[in-house]
Amino acid sequence: MGIYKAEAIVLRSMVYREADRILTLFTREAGKVSAIARGVRKTTSRLRGGVQLFSHTHLVLYGGRTLDTVSQGEAEDEFSYLEQDMERFTTASYCAELVDRLTPEREPQPKVFFLMLAVLRALKAGDPDLAARLFEIKLLDILGYRPSLTECVAGNHPLPSAAGEGARRLWFSIERGGVVCSACAQSCEKLRPFSPAALGAMKYFLRSPLEQAAQARIDPKILQELANILQGFLVYHGEIRTRSRRFLDAFRDGNAGNGHNKP
Repeated sequence: MGIYKAEAIVLRSMVYREADRILTLFTREAGKVSAIARGVRKTTSRLRGGVQLFSHTHLVLYGGRTLDTVSQGEAEDEFSYLEQDMERFTTASYCAELVDRLTPEREPQPKVFFLMLAVLRALKAGDPDLAARLFEIKLLDILGYRPSLTECVAGNHPLPSAAGEGARRLWFSIERGGVVCSACAQSCEKLRPFSPAALGAMKYFLRSPLEQAAQARIDPKILQELANILQGFLVYHGEIRTRSRRFLDAFRDGNAGNGHNKP
């Protein structure tokens, strides 16, 4: 591949040998790339600032057989605020892990790149829980796993209108990938209750830019309902269970137990 330039986000960074790091990069031009940054752990390294975890950076790399090599790097934004907030850091880790687990090597997907960049920016001032839900649904949409939200996936007909009686009782089928109306729910198994408010929030998330939707005020109960649905959707259709999500859930449960719930 030779030498090339890339605009990248550092998804993962692992210590290697005495002074190197192995990086998982998501680049705008080439998708996910594995690379080595040699000597970067030395205090004199010029690369240190350009390859920090989660940094949005401009790199020069040499193509290799298994690993590319970073030769130059200059960070445009290091998102240093993440180091000061465990919940935001863990949320960023969760989003990065989803991208790492759900995307193949060297397949250009600029929409994923810009989505990851958007969530890192939104996390600075926004609600981390809301940012995570937005990222999940938008990543699923980009990768071709968009849930069906306008038709009943069991009966293949439009959902009842918001004013109708049937609209007040909806269900979600993880296996079928979408909403089931109350009339068809009797003949389906493994359904999860799905409120009209959660349906409306999910539709809003899909049609709105992440930066805009991250400023919305969503009831925490609705966010929890969406979290349960989207986690089940990711496990079933993406076949993944992320370590960072388990840590994030444990962190939030611990804060809730200590009386640190968000208002």
